[in-house]
Amino acid sequence: MANAPDPAAEADAATEEVARHIRGASIAAAVLGVVLSPIPLADEIVLLPVFGVLTAKIARTRGVGVRAVPWRPIAVTAVAGLGARAAVNVTVSYIPVVAAAANAASGVLLTRLLGRYVDTACRTAQSGGETAPMSLKDIADAIRPKPRAAT
Repeated sequence: MANAPDPAAEADAATEEVARHIRGASIAAAVLGVVLSPIPLADEIVLLPVFGVLTAKIARTRGVGVRAVPWRPIAVTAVAGLGARAAVNVTVSYIPVVAAAANAASGVLLTRLLGRYVDTACRTAQSGGETAPMSLKDIADAIRPKPRAAT
């Protein structure tokens, strides 16, 4: 008699696979941020397709068909995130090493944030729920550099 699939184990495996997709996209975002840092705002344009591929991979991992993916709120969130990222990075865009570091760091932060959002949106879509775009304030708070505590 064959063993029945363990839903908890399958969910854990999917969650780990989603985390791998997010890590891979985060590395790509960091590399693009460094490489494209001499050209202000160029990486924002290049990151949009990276986020599309990440969304498709997460959806496939979660068993959500491409037509069932909540593309509109994801796209609105991605564009808002890229806009917030650009606003943060433009302040240091003319300081070469700092620009590269800021682009890499904010690219990773935004990719992780968007990856978690997409994962939640796909799981919500899978259960028949609706997804709203993230607010610009939540996005900005997540990618804005945090002041260090006094020591």
